Amino acid sequence: MQILLNRYQLKDGSGLVNYREFVNYLDTVFTAEVNPTEVIQGAKTTAVSYKNRKSLTPKFKLQVFTDEEKGKMIDMMTALNRHVVSNRILLKPGFMDFDRSKSQHITAQQFLRVLKTLNIMPPSEEDFELIIRCYCDRGNTKEINYFLFCKDVDRPEDMFPVYQAKRAQPEVPQRRGVAPKQVSTFFREGTDSVDVINNRFMQAHIDISCDPSDVEDRLKAAVVMKRIRIEEFFRDFDKLRKGRVTRPQFKSILSSMNFTLTNDEFKALAKKYETADPERFFRYVDFVKNINSAFTIQGIDKAPTTQVAPITQNDTLLARRKYLAGLPNQEELADILDQYRTEVKNKRIHLKPVFQDYDITRNGHVTKDQFLRVLDLLRIQAPQHILQSLLRRYMDKGNVDEVNYVDFCEDIDSAEQLFGVGQGHNHSTNYFPKTQARVSKAEIVRNCPEDVEDVIARMRQKCKQQGIRISEFFRDFDRLRSGHITAAQFRIGLTMAKCPISASEFDQLVEHFKAPKEG
Repeated sequence: MQILLNRYQLKDGSGLVNYREFVNYLDTVFTAEVNPTEVIQGAKTTAVSYKNRKSLTPKFKLQVFTDEEKGKMIDMMTALNRHVVSNRILLKPGFMDFDRSKSQHITAQQFLRVLKTLNIMPPSEEDFELIIRCYCDRGNTKEINYFLFCKDVDRPEDMFPVYQAKRAQPEVPQRRGVAPKQVSTFFREGTDSVDVINNRFMQAHIDISCDPSDVEDRLKAAVVMKRIRIEEFFRDFDKLRKGRVTRPQFKSILSSMNFTLTNDEFKALAKKYETADPERFFRYVDFVKNINSAFTIQGIDKAPTTQVAPITQNDTLLARRKYLAGLPNQEELADILDQYRTEVKNKRIHLKPVFQDYDITRNGHVTKDQFLRVLDLLRIQAPQHILQSLLRRYMDKGNVDEVNYVDFCEDIDSAEQLFGVGQGHNHSTNYFPKTQARVSKAEIVRNCPEDVEDVIARMRQKCKQQGIRISEFFRDFDRLRSGHITAAQFRIGLTMAKCPISASEFDQLVEHFKAPKEG
């Protein structure tokens, strides 16, 4: 410290230190001319600096490890690691017996004693001195960091890590060849003239399932299919109910509703409902209004006689199907399907199990090649133009690679199409007993007697026929055996004894056996 003060202290006798000159001198190691991986000459440090350890004091002047010494240390630690692993030696407990204060340091004599006890002494005295130099990180040669020694034995390759800059420049990937011009997967050209059979290597990849022009209609169909109230998702981000959210918030809302859109679809939808201000917010009020039009009509409360059309399967078609353009007309398609139906019926072919052999995941689709392979395997031959029309009819994923074989089997091989008999004509349930509705057997008595003796006589005859001791049903309510119960308890007791009487008969009995008022 005194040397630094003598060098940078001002000569005017004020005692101030010129720290600017000191800092500028230290910053010279960060200039562009200096190699960042080069070891600073004259630094009082050892290989400890590579391990981010504490710098040594000037009294402990050790040299920096050379590349030869580094290689020697790594080879030594690697051999030690093999010996420890093969003999299943636990290093750390042997050192911890001498570390009573848990400081992760022991003396050099204790370190030497543990190495001899475990029979892992270095082959020469020079190797032992090299180990002592590496793990003396307290500025003296008497204390050894055994914790770091055990760590390096476990992973010798991490002893001298390679220099890594704090602000490393990212590696620029080397691109070879010509970059593709079409970044998006959307096929922007028309699909009317696309050859759906011979387009594997001769044409570009076709995918129209992410068409930005009908993204709103597909979202509407998906909302109808899943029965989602989308306005509730927007309200979580619009605390002030201004009817607008930012574009990143809109993307998060679509993600939370499990709607995955491409960049082209998102930009097309955000541009349609963006605000006129410079921030270009997203007007979700108009978007929600358009989506909810699939469920109801806006302002229907002012026109009570308006009828809302029911939701059909066509309302959710865009969320489930995406057909190519250029579908054959219905008459031509019906003739093609009728020919296939006749061929399947004549040959007695069961189509669906053959397709399911290729559909391992049971998603209802097979590839185009697999579809044509099944038809060829079953010897159902057809010209190219008929196969073109057939594939266009059942390619419902927006590409020319997947074919919906389930719909094809329903149109060709279903029981209703072949035999005119389906689930609607199934009479097998008639042979099994059906569950009948429960019939109540309660008897409603509406007698209107004129004399209470007549009621008592009929009840006496009822108890005699069924062997009922009616007093047992009243004792449960008369715990004190006073001989008196309430009218409601009297009614419950008669019901439990299965003595049905009418309301007028009950009133006469209550009036006849009414207890006198006390006091």
